Amino acid sequence: MRSRSGEKEWLEVKESRIWALAHENTILPALRLSYFHLTSTLKQCFSFCAIFPKDWIIMKEELIHLWLANGFISSRENLEVEDVGSMIWNELCQKSFFQDIKVDEYSGDISFKMHDLVHDLAQSIMGQECVVLENENMASLSKSTHHISFHDALHLSADKSALKKVESLRTIFELNCDRFVRTDYFPFPTNCSLRVLRFSSFQVSSLRSLIHLRYLEFCSLNIENIPDSIYSLHKLEILKLKNLTKLRCLPQLLACLQNLRHLVIEDCDALSQLFPYIGKLTCLRTLGVYIVSLEIGQSLTELRDLNLGGKLSIKGLKDVGSLSHAQDANLTAKKELHEVCLSWSVDDEIPETPTFSSEQVLEGLQPHTNLKSLKIHYYNGLCFPSWIQTLTSLVSLELKGCNNCVRLSGLGKLPSLKQLQLCDMDNVKFVDDNDEDDDESHDSMGVKIFPSLEVLILESLPRLERLLKVERGEMFPCLSILKIYFCSQLRLPCLPYVKHLDVFDCNNELLSSISSFYGLTTLFLGRGTGITSFPEGMFRKLTCLQSLEINSFSNLKELPNEPFNLALDSLQVSSCKDIESLPEKIREGLQSLRTLTINYCKELRCLPEGIRHLTSLEVLDIYDCPTLEERCKKETGKDWNKIAHIPNIIIR
Repeated sequence: MRSRSGEKEWLEVKESRIWALAHENTILPALRLSYFHLTSTLKQCFSFCAIFPKDWIIMKEELIHLWLANGFISSRENLEVEDVGSMIWNELCQKSFFQDIKVDEYSGDISFKMHDLVHDLAQSIMGQECVVLENENMASLSKSTHHISFHDALHLSADKSALKKVESLRTIFELNCDRFVRTDYFPFPTNCSLRVLRFSSFQVSSLRSLIHLRYLEFCSLNIENIPDSIYSLHKLEILKLKNLTKLRCLPQLLACLQNLRHLVIEDCDALSQLFPYIGKLTCLRTLGVYIVSLEIGQSLTELRDLNLGGKLSIKGLKDVGSLSHAQDANLTAKKELHEVCLSWSVDDEIPETPTFSSEQVLEGLQPHTNLKSLKIHYYNGLCFPSWIQTLTSLVSLELKGCNNCVRLSGLGKLPSLKQLQLCDMDNVKFVDDNDEDDDESHDSMGVKIFPSLEVLILESLPRLERLLKVERGEMFPCLSILKIYFCSQLRLPCLPYVKHLDVFDCNNELLSSISSFYGLTTLFLGRGTGITSFPEGMFRKLTCLQSLEINSFSNLKELPNEPFNLALDSLQVSSCKDIESLPEKIREGLQSLRTLTINYCKELRCLPEGIRHLTSLEVLDIYDCPTLEERCKKETGKDWNKIAHIPNIIIR
């Protein structure tokens, strides 16, 4: 209604008969008036949203696919049908039919909700045409029902008489079909009128009859292949394969489905082969996974002329034969791709020796500078191509299993990078290998290194020595989450902005450096082999620390007998089998402590006297600490009088 500006238009609103309609409140007529002034296409697209339950998180892309499959939207002049759908979604959003809009900054995926009253409006318009089955009960179905949704096929009531009422079913949509792998089937009618099928319990043998199907999702089915009867679905535009853990290959003539626009493949880890000549699918706009093969029609050349967007994972790059073959993928022209994964493996295992130089192959796979997320897996080159530094829009970067790589250059200059993950790289010594002379500005103190990075995850980097080869300028000014696993040689600089730190496989030098992390609020320390005590004063300066967990320090004898900070809210000590006592000075710095958890500390003999003075303590949780359990028995234990004031005492 906000677009109406003239006095005459608002007088028409005031005098509308809609206000005279009987409703339990005055809000629904106002919303209905807003609906009344929509175009017919907007009305149809909005009212279809009744297929989702109240308060449901709806994905924008999925909704547009459902509109497309039901024929609510079509292409216009030079606009693709998906662009038209996006325009309609934007218009409904601007008119406040949608709310709680959230954009995933890494993937670009958009989710939203509908207000309960707006959902009531959609339901009142659709009536029995669109039914959300409550408690999976089909009694509410009727002759006029066209669209059905339900939470879970696992609990559907097999009421065949209710199903017989439905004459022209267009949509069967299971909301949670990706949660369980099903082995049984449910007798939903699979008649020729069906346009959308998302159902984890249908018999794949019934596909042949669904000649008008435009949207098909196989999810959580216990199948190794998709039957050839899918070839009869000539109108199919959207095919989604999700959580098919046993699926090994796709039908080899799938390229005959010339109307296919979206082929989404997720969590199909056993899939090792696609189908040849995918390049013939000229309408294709989404391709979740492409597997390179030496077989005819399965090279990167098939991707050259496809106008792909969204997410693309290319596997099996070990079989690329030349630089020109890599360039044939034409990734640099695919500006609508926002997430790309390049893997030399097919099955997430270290691949055999590549057919051609990995460095030249990766050089030829340069993506468009619009790219938001990049993953490179099992690449065996010595260094990464310079084009990575041109990805100025890159938000997330993951490098995994690149064991031959010895140098990472220029990552610290990426202006938009917010998340960086390095895993299983045996020879890397620095996260950024740039020398001071490599910086374009001679004022090295004014340089920001990793200017936007918020999350840094380092895992299984046995030779990693430091984050930066040359510590200079303003380092990691936005870094708030740092996770370090199995990096036993690493030393850390002062990182005062980090709020959450996880360290697994600690060394003394790394532990000492933590004392300079003044902004820490959460600290997890796991597995410090050979460490018998923490460095003196390690926790004293961590004045913002709220949660501390110490886990699997098998040789640790004691915690520092010094005051902790006053802000600590939660302390957990687990699997420290040699620790015998907690410090007596616990009372001097833990006045805010509310939760104390002690697990698997079998040598812990007793609780300190100071615990009786921790008046804020609300929960004491003790598990598998035999001596301590005996001493803390209610009324009779020797330490009971120290803890009797604690409201919740859990001893297991």
